[in-house]
Amino acid sequence: MVKILVIGDLHGRTPKIHTKDFDGIACVGDFGNDKEIAPYYKKMFKELKKNPEADTDINQIILNSVGKKEFEAMHKRSLKKGNKILKYLDSFGKPIFLVAGNWDQSYGPSRIKDLSKSDYNYLKSFSDWFLGDKINPIITKGCKNIKNCMFKLHKSNNLNFVGYGLSSGPEKKTKSSKRGSNLTFTKTEYKKLQKAHDKIKNKLEKAYKKRDKKFPTFFITHNIPYKTKLDKINHKGSYAHGKHNGSTIARDFCTKHQPLICIGGHIHEGIGKDKIKKTTIINPGFGQNAQVLVEIDEQKNKIKKIKFFEKKTQK
Repeated sequence: MVKILVIGDLHGRTPKIHTKDFDGIACVGDFGNDKEIAPYYKKMFKELKKNPEADTDINQIILNSVGKKEFEAMHKRSLKKGNKILKYLDSFGKPIFLVAGNWDQSYGPSRIKDLSKSDYNYLKSFSDWFLGDKINPIITKGCKNIKNCMFKLHKSNNLNFVGYGLSSGPEKKTKSSKRGSNLTFTKTEYKKLQKAHDKIKNKLEKAYKKRDKKFPTFFITHNIPYKTKLDKINHKGSYAHGKHNGSTIARDFCTKHQPLICIGGHIHEGIGKDKIKKTTIINPGFGQNAQVLVEIDEQKNKIKKIKFFEKKTQK
């Protein structure tokens, strides 16, 4: 039997570990502190609810408000808090399998500078960012047991661990909008977006092919798979209230490959479990108690027990 302690979104909150009986830790990302930056997101979401076409370039919004020097200092303080959390988890001496979240400043590079110029720019920039396969070194500094699963496969305790981080919403776009109105782009731009989307999927597929087929796969994604019981936004203050906001790439991966288990977060209120075919989906929730202990019979490719330590979402 293998016991994996799953930890949800923390946003700078040090977890209260409820058990020390585990063989490894799996984290869905978002270690960075939200104390200074979250108010700007709230302000932006409030504006989006009034005006779906309002500016959503959060970095530019903060930059305009506090200036470049303080903007960089805020991000550095957020990352350093995330590093303290990972050092604490590292002190247990167990392997830590993780991906970065959208709060962890680990996005891949993009040539696009002006997100607001067009719908194509907005969507293409996210596709570029989601290709990131490295975790910000400030977060992982001094940690000895980190196993970066971003488009990478790790084998441990007769389990395959593979991951996909960073995603903050459905990657697959058609003519439905990022915020509610119709999208506008040319046929050429649409083909480029499809190609960028497929590039993410193919990169994940390449990592998965390296697995040991004799043993179960533990899939870690920052954003919970799309259109499940766990990815629906239930926050009246959000412009996306009542909508599914999970990862379409994570859903496609689970539908195609049916890993034994998939853990994801991002949607804080979506704590719980669900199924996609043979895959058990788990969202541990948000905050200090957002933990789930998963006991796996790796020889029989079965989940023996799932124990949640958090019952309600912490705001």
